[in-house]
Amino acid sequence: MGKVFEVRWHGRGGQGIVTAAKLLAVAAFHEGFKGVQSIPWIGAERRGAQIEAYNRISNEPILLHSQVYQPDVVIVADPSIILENNEAVIRGLKSGGLLLLNINNPNLLRFIQVPEGCSVYAVNATMICMDLNLEVAGLEILGVPMLGAFAKATGMISIRSLKEAFKESFTGTLFQKNFEAVEKAFTSTNKLPLKPDQYVSPIPPSRPVRIPEIHHWTDLPPVPVSTPSKGSIGKTGSWRTHRPVIDEEKCVKCLFCWMYCPEAAITVNSEGYPQIDYDYCKGCGICSTECPKEAIRMIVEERWEAT
Repeated sequence: MGKVFEVRWHGRGGQGIVTAAKLLAVAAFHEGFKGVQSIPWIGAERRGAQIEAYNRISNEPILLHSQVYQPDVVIVADPSIILENNEAVIRGLKSGGLLLLNINNPNLLRFIQVPEGCSVYAVNATMICMDLNLEVAGLEILGVPMLGAFAKATGMISIRSLKEAFKESFTGTLFQKNFEAVEKAFTSTNKLPLKPDQYVSPIPPSRPVRIPEIHHWTDLPPVPVSTPSKGSIGKTGSWRTHRPVIDEEKCVKCLFCWMYCPEAAITVNSEGYPQIDYDYCKGCGICSTECPKEAIRMIVEERWEAT
């Protein structure tokens, strides 16, 4: 088997990451590559939860079928993932590889670190999606413009091949809107200059640990049962793309938001007003929908941070 070009995507559920990986594989086939793969890696289907997807591209048939552990390119569609765990993003990235980022805030640049010899390209995919209203249920479909950025940064896939791939999946105005996002990203993707201290030693890839033996449950020691609690698996506020903001002048303290919040992220303060715990609020918008006085607005997170 000849050279296999490997890609790892990082994003969140609902951002079109899995679909984008499929479209990249189709576009690579139209480009003339004989071996292409698209592999999703997700847990429970939860919008906002971190997910990964993988591509392999080769001039020969590909015999390997697994996750990608040593990518040539890492694509980060959601910039908050860099803040959560930059090391996990660049783990296994080959020397001379490429990191492709959706950067919607210049302040994020100082948090970026890459292995020595790697290049970094960036595009504001979030703004492209917002300008074109390219979203589903409040989540920007960031995977689409990242395809245009990939074509620009790598030169492996042409806009023509991407267009053929999109024609197989979209028609009419839906095709026009999605492909316009690809074209805008292609023209606005740029290579980033990095400071010397932003280069780190390569981080070895992590691989699954093989369990040599699994005991029958009757042979296992008793384990105490825990009670359900908020945040038992960590803070989930970073999943949020839209922030619910309460206007206390409109609020009548009906507490519908408190009752309907599926994450128990709303409490009641000493004055009887609902109070949102943004460390755990995922921005689902149910509180805003159920509020009878329209006292809760959903604000795009990036715009809120800019205020």
